[in-house]
Amino acid sequence: MIIRIAAGAALAVALAAPALAQEVVLRGVSGFPEGTLYSTKFEAFVKQVNEKGKGLIRINYLGGAPKVMPTFDVGKNLRDGLVDIISNTGAYYGNVLPEADAQKLLEVTMAELRKNGGFDYLNKLYAEKMKAHYLARVFNFDEFHIYVNKEIKKPDFTGLKIRVTPIYRAMVEKLGGTAVTSAPPEVYTLLERNTVDGYGWPARGIFDFSWQKVTKYRIDPGFYNADLQILVNLEVWTKKLNDAQRKLLTDLAMAIENDTSDKAANDAERKKQESAGIKVIRFSAEDEKKYLEVIRDAGWESVIKASPEHGPKLRAFFTKKN
Repeated sequence: MIIRIAAGAALAVALAAPALAQEVVLRGVSGFPEGTLYSTKFEAFVKQVNEKGKGLIRINYLGGAPKVMPTFDVGKNLRDGLVDIISNTGAYYGNVLPEADAQKLLEVTMAELRKNGGFDYLNKLYAEKMKAHYLARVFNFDEFHIYVNKEIKKPDFTGLKIRVTPIYRAMVEKLGGTAVTSAPPEVYTLLERNTVDGYGWPARGIFDFSWQKVTKYRIDPGFYNADLQILVNLEVWTKKLNDAQRKLLTDLAMAIENDTSDKAANDAERKKQESAGIKVIRFSAEDEKKYLEVIRDAGWESVIKASPEHGPKLRAFFTKKN
């Protein structure tokens, strides 16, 4: 009997060993075209995972939207398990998680959000609605701007057609503009043909698409913050990965979240734009204050309208306490 038990145990270990040792392969996608600014951090992350996780975990990077899949399908495809890990902005998967749009309005640091309970609250929403685990936020200092090809003197977009994502729609409309939705690769043609008079985008990234060639003005100051996260399908995170694999992904992603080098990079990018001929529009102090207040209020009104239950709670976590 003892011999049979020992033999059975040995067989069980032998059968389990290959499974334990087998490298897990995750299908990865970026919500932005590969090689552009907002894909580069994820691509560097993939490289690190594949180097440091050799034999343990590997990410098969399929590329970025819209080449590998439509831009606004990336988040939905993560939820449905068609891909396993993504880097994306909440603006591109509001069709799955409306509350994601609130992340552009974050005023506290990610470290503070993780400490004050806001991150746990947010991650619970990701788990429930998107079937995703929030690994880390990988862009923290990229403010948005409105770029226009018609000079304006006041914060009034009446008569202007502005290309938007959900990030800017509410504020553009509240300032009197007409919002036009498109994916990033379409913007150059829209500007070249005067189909739109401007667009919303962060300080960095316009040179990736050669938009400086068809852009005349940038409105300062910036507002909101670009939010890009690395997200993992929840079933993959909880059932397919072991502790060592989860730790490796978390440690490498958190190193990106905690990096502060983007601050200087954004300032340098604004100067580069000006050297390329993009002029700066700056309103009077009174109008500037009004501009920023309208933008902030429009952002939260949109979030709370989309999510009356969770929007106010997120605002309490996200807003600096005076």
